[in-house]
Amino acid sequence: MQELDRLVNFFRGRGEMVSLTLTGHSLGGALALLNAYEAATSFSDVFINIISFGAPRVGNLAFKEKLNEPGVKTLRVVNKQDIVPKLPGILFNKILHKFNPIMQRLNCVYRHVGTQLKLDKCRSPYLKDDIDFSGRHNLELNLHLLDGFLSRKAKFRWNARRDLALVNKSSDMLIEELKIPEFWYQLPYKGLVLNKCGRWVKPGREPEYIASPFSSELSSHLATSTST
Repeated sequence: MQELDRLVNFFRGRGEMVSLTLTGHSLGGALALLNAYEAATSFSDVFINIISFGAPRVGNLAFKEKLNEPGVKTLRVVNKQDIVPKLPGILFNKILHKFNPIMQRLNCVYRHVGTQLKLDKCRSPYLKDDIDFSGRHNLELNLHLLDGFLSRKAKFRWNARRDLALVNKSSDMLIEELKIPEFWYQLPYKGLVLNKCGRWVKPGREPEYIASPFSSELSSHLATSTST
């Protein structure tokens, strides 16, 4: 939060309106919720919103109400066939749902936060009808479905612009007729680069390529670390 506080003050000092958008997929979506709660308690006058993809449930009803109090807006993008957003409590929550609403207010019941945008894998004509749990949870699949989404009852958008090949970047979900190789993405040399000393190392990032207004002291420290 210290870095976030510095950034908020930095942009406010430039006379800009500051808002905070947190996003994440799966565990990242859950962490976005937790970070949003902490940010909301630290910055009461900053508009905060969350966009999560395939995120699991995080807290109970008390957590949901606490997050709603400061006006944090949440959009949950989920794939209907993805099991992760139904966790934890996939069986326990359904059993309690069959009872009266009073049972659903128990502290032991996990609750989702915000508004849900439910996508359906079956709407896309480009996807296999396989039972692939990891593929259904894949972020690229979610983005593909979101790109083709028009409404809950409409067909997949015919003029969707996102590259279909991205779906198979780390999965095997596209139909064979498209002839897109499965799991095609690979980092050259597993992401390592050859430095001037002839050693294979992880690449550093120059301060000017980091999208953050670093102080001069921190920038010089990063520059020193990168050169060594």
